[in-house]
Amino acid sequence: MVTEGFEFTNLLDHFILERSLPGGRTVVETFVSEHPELTDADRQILLGWRDVVEGVFEIRERDGEAIIAANLVDELTYRICSNAGPGTLAPMRPGYFMTARIVPAGEAWMLSGAQQLFAASGRAAVLRLAAELATKHPRLVFRNPEKVTQGWELARTQRALFIEFFGSDLVVVPGSEVASRMNGFLTWRNRRALAETRAAAGSLDEDVAALTPEFHLPGDLASAATVALICDETEGLMFLANFRLVQEAFENPDLAADREHRQAVLGYLREDSISALPFRRLAAADTTRASQLFQRLLKRPGFSWERDGEALLRKNKPFCFSAKPQPPVTPFSGELAKALPPSG
Repeated sequence: MVTEGFEFTNLLDHFILERSLPGGRTVVETFVSEHPELTDADRQILLGWRDVVEGVFEIRERDGEAIIAANLVDELTYRICSNAGPGTLAPMRPGYFMTARIVPAGEAWMLSGAQQLFAASGRAAVLRLAAELATKHPRLVFRNPEKVTQGWELARTQRALFIEFFGSDLVVVPGSEVASRMNGFLTWRNRRALAETRAAAGSLDEDVAALTPEFHLPGDLASAATVALICDETEGLMFLANFRLVQEAFENPDLAADREHRQAVLGYLREDSISALPFRRLAAADTTRASQLFQRLLKRPGFSWERDGEALLRKNKPFCFSAKPQPPVTPFSGELAKALPPSG
């Protein structure tokens, strides 16, 4: 019941402060707009609560009626107080950990929602919890500007290694070969990393095998006739099923008359899990042919990719334009990286 109550409280807190209502505003934004009697200071405080920090905090010290805690997720330190009285912070002793949501309160931060407290002896479990949170919600990590810089650097490095191994940042292979090709790349990449850290040459192969989890591809991709492996500096590593059909249609617009090619291109256009990137890349090779392709697909004889392509993408891929891009690779501290569960 404690866990259920904790989850419900934080779900409610998230709904009030962060969840957009049908009109586009949050509950707290709606409240502020409907209460003109609020002072400017009160309005600023309430609207400031939209800037929620969610994390796993290591309590470092007491500071009067507040605590100083380091967030293991974004690696920033916060001075945290409570509006429920000093008794709320009494159990939060230095060396303990807590999961919490906090919001701005002047020059400090205030507890919001519910908290869970963990003893210092639970450090390993807490690190796993922080690693899982950072993996599922990278935006929490990127509150830290240094992490944003590190993330973009890692993305550039990943792309350079991908190109060195595959010869290009885009390769198309049968779906049945993707896992083996990726396993080869990951093993090679990790061997390079070990070499750069001067790992013992005699145990190099064994160490690489041990630290390289087997790559597994979802069944629908593994069974696809072709899959594109793309490593983009901005969007990271992606896998696109039946890419060859889409590529062929861009190269030969007459294939818009073929049902298989037509469905492949329109499927890419309508699929929310596929970004605007493949369209931009394929159209950039020959905008005249891209125009001809969509003239036929959309039955719009006057369609011009150079004039209308961006509007088409904005209509069908709004999620690509709604937020500032964040790095596709999430940097972790040494402790958090070790706490990550093995995955392919």
